[in-house]
Amino acid sequence: MLWHIAQHAPELRRWLIANPRADAALLEFISQAGGPGVKRALAVLLESMEEE
Repeated sequence: MLWHIAQHAPELRRWLIANPRADAALLEFISQAGGPGVKRALAVLLESMEEE
């Protein structure tokens, strides 16, 4: 389901980044495909990983 959303609903890609079931391959696809808010969502994810 996540892959379907990533491929067919670019306006929802930024929300997939926050999903704990989004694996590295899906995140890579989303980062390459882009979409509204994707860059910011990825930045937030990476910042949160640095804080741990």
